Amino acid sequence: MKKQIKVSMTIAATMLAMSGIAHAAPAELNVYGASAQYTYWNAQAAHFASTQLGCTAGSAVNNSGKHGFVSATACTSTLVPVNSVTGTRDLDIRYSGIASAEGPLAASKQAPLDVSLITSTAGACNVANGERAMYASATTTVCKQVHVGTSDVAGESLTQSSSGQKLGAITTGGQFAVTMTGVDTSALNPNNTVIVPFGFFVNASVKATSCTAGLIGNYATTAAQCDTAPGKGDGVLGAAATITNISREEANLLFSGYVKNWTDLGGYFTSNPVTVCLRHAGSGTHAALDLTVLNSNWGSNIVGKEKTLSTLPKAPPYIYFNQGSGDEIKCVNGNSDANPTGALIGAIGYADADQAVNDQTTTTSQNVRQLKYNGYYPTRTAIRNGQYDFYTNAWLYTNNDATDANNIANDATNGLIAYAQKPANVPSTKANYWAAKTEMKFNRGSDISYPGKAVATSPQTP
Repeated sequence: MKKQIKVSMTIAATMLAMSGIAHAAPAELNVYGASAQYTYWNAQAAHFASTQLGCTAGSAVNNSGKHGFVSATACTSTLVPVNSVTGTRDLDIRYSGIASAEGPLAASKQAPLDVSLITSTAGACNVANGERAMYASATTTVCKQVHVGTSDVAGESLTQSSSGQKLGAITTGGQFAVTMTGVDTSALNPNNTVIVPFGFFVNASVKATSCTAGLIGNYATTAAQCDTAPGKGDGVLGAAATITNISREEANLLFSGYVKNWTDLGGYFTSNPVTVCLRHAGSGTHAALDLTVLNSNWGSNIVGKEKTLSTLPKAPPYIYFNQGSGDEIKCVNGNSDANPTGALIGAIGYADADQAVNDQTTTTSQNVRQLKYNGYYPTRTAIRNGQYDFYTNAWLYTNNDATDANNIANDATNGLIAYAQKPANVPSTKANYWAAKTEMKFNRGSDISYPGKAVATSPQTP
């Protein structure tokens, strides 16, 4: 009898072990950091899982630009640690967009800039293990180890400072101050994938007079200034209209806090106090503005302190910092405590180039217009052909810890990087703006260098 019981217990243990293998927890791939790259993975995570990992991928779940989740089942690729019995494995892909600094900080197991990022619905996260609050699956958050940290600039380029309200002219966010000295990424594996384009956005009340005939588009105050030759008389001066372009010189003056009124940039501008909307330090978009547009080596120092209507002296320019790109667009729209749905003010800001701001029916963008920069919009073709230079090379930082039983293998993180480097994998929703690094005919060698000729290993036309 005892022998029979022993045999039965052995069989039961074996069946239980096999059951555990057959129903192994899903593998995980957790991507965290830059807000611009959040929208990229929100569009492409399911496509990556199905085309590169042989999974059946569900639809992306997202919460308006902070956290996303894709559930992929029955993955067959050897890049995923598959079940030894079934030959497949389920996979959970998470991606969170907060700010560029938070990507390499999480991947290298450093503390976040914002302590709220390590408090999930399920409790406090383990910083020493590189954990951050991410989507559990749908609406709740759970602490998860970050495998890939995303940043719009190199971690070492995040050297800016800012102080002010977290949400610009909306004071419910509270005070927020950041002093960056760069993020040490020496323990991480760095990879460039896509080109992140940025652009300038202005409130519709920022107006100037320009030529509608002759020297079309040039700012002017008289019709004679629009003539194609002195005294020719072929110039026509139009009525004041919302501006459509900003130059590097104008951007330097505005975002360093030196312009009080738009007329300071020329008498053709309509008198309007200046409001400057910026991202808080730690943002890759903010660092990109500082290093690729202002660049103190040839331009100006970016402003670092809030200045509001109530700050003495109560005079423009008014300067607001914002935690996210969406918050900054609301700032440009004129959103404030007094006018929560926007107002016509002399505001200008910058954000990811593909921000959807021209829908006049939405409360967050009815007053916002996209600008050209030095005469060009931030399109994919203008960027790769050397006509537009307000962009950076995106970074994907990986660590060597993605190897435990429930996490995805390091091979899969490399597969993610290779996937993002292919021009064909730029999401259709971004294809007019974003480019893959491999298609660039011109590119910058670092965040602070001017673009030069590059060899496109995957050339595209035009």
